[in-house]
Amino acid sequence: MMKLALNVFLLVAFFGCTSSALAIDCARSASIVENTICDSPQLSWLDAVLNDTYRNVMKLSEPASVNQEMQQWQASRDACASSSCLRWAYLQGIGQLYNVPEKFNWDGEWWNRSAVHGDGGKIILSHTTKWAFNFDAQVWRGTYKSNLRGDVKMFYGTGLADNIAWGAGCTVLFIPRTDGQIDVRSDSNGSCKLLMRGGMSIDGTYVRSQSDPRPAATLLSLGVFPTKALDDRFRQLAGKDYQQFVDVANNLVYSADLDSMGATVVTLSVKGAASRRAAIIMFTQDGKMWAMRLLPDRDNGNAPETQLITSEKGTTLPKTLAEWRSLFDY
Repeated sequence: MMKLALNVFLLVAFFGCTSSALAIDCARSASIVENTICDSPQLSWLDAVLNDTYRNVMKLSEPASVNQEMQQWQASRDACASSSCLRWAYLQGIGQLYNVPEKFNWDGEWWNRSAVHGDGGKIILSHTTKWAFNFDAQVWRGTYKSNLRGDVKMFYGTGLADNIAWGAGCTVLFIPRTDGQIDVRSDSNGSCKLLMRGGMSIDGTYVRSQSDPRPAATLLSLGVFPTKALDDRFRQLAGKDYQQFVDVANNLVYSADLDSMGATVVTLSVKGAASRRAAIIMFTQDGKMWAMRLLPDRDNGNAPETQLITSEKGTTLPKTLAEWRSLFDY
């Protein structure tokens, strides 16, 4: 038993050490290479991408082998004497960790299958040569939308775009996977933020498709209801209006039960239109339900109208819903 505990401890310690072994602590940078990386937003971001990838690979592969390869890579990176050399080194390291295929069919329409409901991304890749291709992307989050386009250069099988139109230094990586999909990474919290406001992001895993490949969302799949029984009950209560609640479930927030009945309260809204497209759902585990949504805007100068759906007809409107509705009394 003690031997087993010791082995577990050593394994955890090994992962703890190796998972951060490559990461540069810019607060303690102690070499020319580290200072160069820390002084460059693009190189610092590439360092973060490589280390995220490294941690993910370590969970799925033989740790000792991966760690040995990355130690060799780190030695080659530290031999660099220029920013361009460091950029090449990072792209080589990322490609090595991904085990990018030697040949990859880039051309086509690609959809972000990992984007959450109400968000999305579509990328068209074209004019592929051995060393480059073009990309044209549409990204959205709720009502926010953005277009990105530019040239992608190939480095060690990985695509790098840093000349994006109106990009202000935005850099996007296109990393081919062995399963035929593409991982797209960008500095969405840095230079790319200017192109993708409202929290939009091009990041995600993309699959080739002529339409959005994600299955139709439900309040169960989105996590609003914890069980199919509760979702089915609400679907029966809402009828044809069920989809209206799904459509506004872009941003979900747990709220307080002001009525102290042990109910779960979830507010739903669309990013960029929370004052016009929103709803609230309140339910107990034994199936009591109340829900309210804003009806579409009407040009009458008054506050938006609301629709109430409940299993408890003839009872007083819960304070929780009344307080939520009051937020739109203007």
